Amino acid sequence: MTYSELKTSIANYLNRSDLTSDIDTFIDNVEAELNRRLRSKDMIKRATATADSQYLTVPSDWLEAINIEITANNFSPLFQQSIESLDVYRKANNNSTGQPIYYAMVDDSIELAPTPDSSYTLQLTYYAKISALSDSNTSNFVSASHPDVYLYGALKHASIYLMEDERIPMFTQQFEKALEEMRLEQEKSAFG
Repeated sequence: MTYSELKTSIANYLNRSDLTSDIDTFIDNVEAELNRRLRSKDMIKRATATADSQYLTVPSDWLEAINIEITANNFSPLFQQSIESLDVYRKANNNSTGQPIYYAMVDDSIELAPTPDSSYTLQLTYYAKISALSDSNTSNFVSASHPDVYLYGALKHASIYLMEDERIPMFTQQFEKALEEMRLEQEKSAFG
């Protein structure tokens, strides 16, 4: 289902022609909810980065780390730690530099320890945000393969907005059912 088709379906289900500008907000709310709750194989991305300082900015679509590894010359996976653990490590090693062994997530950055002593090429494997639907990006993997997730999610948010309390549970149930079916499909494809 394309972005335009989704907007038309939402308007038809709501039987309202006066919510044209609000439909985009309902779709945005679904995407925000999916980015918080969904982790699927279709959201996995890889990126390379050069690590030459203590902090490395993550890609703009970053949601969650899966794996980080040094790929050039001396291949080595990095191990995720808490920020406090990195501080303890730095103190115990007199804040020395070297090839990174550990990383921690700090805001929109990756903190490396030890601090790199030269440039290292990293491969970042991570869950990325779902590509937001718009007039210029008319589809994504959810709208193409699971349009009911978008539809029922948007209808749930629309019902909340319209204070149609009797419809909220119905659309919430349909959204949760579609989301669970999507998760099960992803699980089957991942593990056979």
